[in-house]
Amino acid sequence: MTFHHSPALFPKHGLRPFNGADRAGVNRLWEQVWWPQRSEAGWDWIAANPVLTEVAVPQGWVIKGSDGEVLAFLGAFAQRFWQGGRAYHAVTGHSLVVSPTARGASRALIHAILAVPDMLACYTLNANVISHKLYGHYGFKAFPAETHNVKLSWVTGPITCLAGRGLRRLVRGHDDWARKVGERFLPRSLWRPFDLNLPENVRILSDFEDYSAYSRFWEALRSEGRLIADRSPAIQRWRLSDPDATTLPVALSFGREDAFGGYAVAMFNKPSPIEPVALEIIDIMALDHAPEAVPALMTALKRIAAKFGAAKLRLPVVNDRLMRQIGPWVRTARREGGWSHAQVYVHDGAPDISSWQPTAYDGDHGLCLRPPPRRVFEV
Repeated sequence: MTFHHSPALFPKHGLRPFNGADRAGVNRLWEQVWWPQRSEAGWDWIAANPVLTEVAVPQGWVIKGSDGEVLAFLGAFAQRFWQGGRAYHAVTGHSLVVSPTARGASRALIHAILAVPDMLACYTLNANVISHKLYGHYGFKAFPAETHNVKLSWVTGPITCLAGRGLRRLVRGHDDWARKVGERFLPRSLWRPFDLNLPENVRILSDFEDYSAYSRFWEALRSEGRLIADRSPAIQRWRLSDPDATTLPVALSFGREDAFGGYAVAMFNKPSPIEPVALEIIDIMALDHAPEAVPALMTALKRIAAKFGAAKLRLPVVNDRLMRQIGPWVRTARREGGWSHAQVYVHDGAPDISSWQPTAYDGDHGLCLRPPPRRVFEV
């Protein structure tokens, strides 16, 4: 597959892979759109993705102006997939931002990520209401077919949700007002001790070592034969160690302590200073023989969201299998989104991806959430 970039589409310094010298410039670009910025340790953590020892995928691409300032960026997150005993690799695009002075540069950036060799697919599960319209022009298809535009949420702090909605309406179209408002809806309870009343058979999951119960769960999950993103202990230890996180990830298991049938990971997210905290479900999976794990884990996650002051529990990526497993939870959910946020480009010669049932774990959500900023509260 060959793409030809027109020099007229971007500044004369052109497109090149991201490197360490670009970190500060990308942070400045993200700050312009209120996106979270990475510390040096955070950038090092992204660079330590274990999959990058197997495939040569840049961490992203930048376009710079004549003054050396970063005008456009697209991140790339490489993942390993399994089907049966065979490994594949795919790449997720993330954090696409283009300065108004580099309009049209997104084309070159998307062409660059599509041209990464030896990939099963290129995809995003987190396209926003503006960017999702781009992908169809490049051969992307909405996937999963039934749930590509579905996001579900459950309110746990109704007053906070209403106040947040009112504030967003008040400052809409006035970025200077929004910035002057400062950080709002940041509950003290977010950093309280992790003392929980969990449903029966649901436990805190903290052991992701190579010969743990989680390791056995992962091997059982992989043996079911679906196309599945790598959730091995080594990958999980990396994924759950983001140095820029301000709260611990919530990891739960369901079933016997030594042999469980389901697990979930969730993270607290504060999308912007003027939005309330949400508990985002990054991953929730159950073995074929234990579908009852999912409703129990959902119950636990909703309790945790309420206890720690999150205004809602959100499921940002939904697949057909998960919709069946959560059952009655669908009827009580609010529908968010409505646009096609999940888009996939499958490369020529790739195996059939119809058995893939993605969750937010498969996308960039765990990398791109905005951690609630830490505050020192008076006792």
